[in-house]
Amino acid sequence: MEKPRETTQGDSNLRESPNLVKHVDTELIFWRRPENQCMVIDFTSSKPEECMAAAAKMDEKRPVRIHDIRGQESQFSLEENGFEYVQHDIPAMDKISESGYADKVIIPKTEELVQRITGATRTITFAHRVRCLATDNALLANNRAPAHSVHSDFTATGALHHLETVVPEAAERESILRGRVRIINAWRPLKAVQKDPLAVCDWQTLDWRRDSIANRIILPHGWNELGKYVFDNTQTWYYLSGQQPHEPVVFSQFDSARVGEGGLTLPHSAFVDPDFVDSPARESIEIKMFAFG
Repeated sequence: MEKPRETTQGDSNLRESPNLVKHVDTELIFWRRPENQCMVIDFTSSKPEECMAAAAKMDEKRPVRIHDIRGQESQFSLEENGFEYVQHDIPAMDKISESGYADKVIIPKTEELVQRITGATRTITFAHRVRCLATDNALLANNRAPAHSVHSDFTATGALHHLETVVPEAAERESILRGRVRIINAWRPLKAVQKDPLAVCDWQTLDWRRDSIANRIILPHGWNELGKYVFDNTQTWYYLSGQQPHEPVVFSQFDSARVGEGGLTLPHSAFVDPDFVDSPARESIEIKMFAFG
């Protein structure tokens, strides 16, 4: 593979040309390696702020180079690497603030995209989130600030548990599980990304048995299990510089065909690009869905 050429840090025109490649040296927030491969945070037994403080003690920042995939997008795929950048237009993305536009237009068109990429015959979107706030710890509770922590939305156990919520009928769920079941996250900017881009880790460079930690979160209404990750210098991270609204990244958060390989629960995180710390807050939308078949 030809090595991408690097640009000079601080070039004001970096985002104006799609032909420029810009790797970023930054820090990502991983977890320290715990004694066990599973950590439980029980919000029903302690105050929320105590639980958050306990989890924060696990954080550690590690220096990472985020490689710019610009110009090499076609060399990575959902099947092989766990993520795929695609060209996909949705009209009038500026209408996202209008009531019902996401449900009527953006989500259906994104489901069509995922079906085309994966070959799924059915999709069920179970969550979507617009992020449009600056990085500020005081704002994290409302889930609209970028998520600066290396994580996956589910573990394999958590994904199958969540299927029970999305498809509560046991007979239907058993029928679905006879085929391939995936969870896909489709992430796209609403405007060209400068501040807090999204980085994804190439699954082929991750030793999931060594690097993944199950983080079970117990809430009054139930539980979820997401993935946390420890740092290793074999991991390779990518992003797309100057990512535009028509350049979504589609990445795996679970694949029942890959349970023996960790379920393809791809780690991802927002990261700080030192050139754009004072830029306006990132605006993006993520859509999470089950894809069956």
